[in-house]
Amino acid sequence: MMTGYLRLIVMKTLANRRLSGYGLIKQIEKDTGTWKPSFGSIYPLLDKLLKEKLVEVEVQGRKKLYFLTNEGKKHLHIIDKSKNTLVDKLIATWNAFGKITDKREMGFMLEIFNSLKKGQLPFKELNPELNEFRATVFELYTTGKDKKKIKGVLKGTVKKLRAIK
Repeated sequence: MMTGYLRLIVMKTLANRRLSGYGLIKQIEKDTGTWKPSFGSIYPLLDKLLKEKLVEVEVQGRKKLYFLTNEGKKHLHIIDKSKNTLVDKLIATWNAFGKITDKREMGFMLEIFNSLKKGQLPFKELNPELNEFRATVFELYTTGKDKKKIKGVLKGTVKKLRAIK
């Protein structure tokens, strides 16, 4: 899911701290709530960022601590600016779409977009459950299981969630 964004996630994670490759993996897992990049993807990326002079490494005993260079911080700033422009366009589009859709969906999507603008992962505390829920629904639906039963469970779930209010 997030592997296409690993470069950005690594740079953002290293923006204000020095971390080893292992520390970087653990921090990303903590920040996302579920996703843990592999050693086989982190270390080649760190080598590439070193060659591009976007990160530097500081050796402390047997540990290598990676951190963003000034050039890396500039590069990250440019990415952040373009991300915010894209999110602003998404918000404008969603607002226009909101005129013809369910108002509950509006608030949900706007909360997601605003979280992204702030550089946060939306609904991080619910991520493991939301990911499992989504995967289960799509798996059942695409395998041709009883769609009426799936709809019934979803309606019951919505009813229980609304009762939380």
